[in-house]
Amino acid sequence: MNKIASVIFGIIAIGNVIYSFWKYSDSTAFFGFEVNVWIYRIFWGLVAIYMFYSSQSNKKKVK
Repeated sequence: MNKIASVIFGIIAIGNVIYSFWKYSDSTAFFGFEVNVWIYRIFWGLVAIYMFYSSQSNKKKVK
């Protein structure tokens, strides 16, 4: 995945985490299933970390 796509998906993932705090409920729909909101936040947080990490590692490979 290229650097720009990784950054964009990372921003979207962070947006999902922030929005889950704004629209607080005990559970949320995730791929059609009701899951605990904290599991949802952890998942999107890990996605964001991975995306930003992969964009940084791609930058080091290019140099």
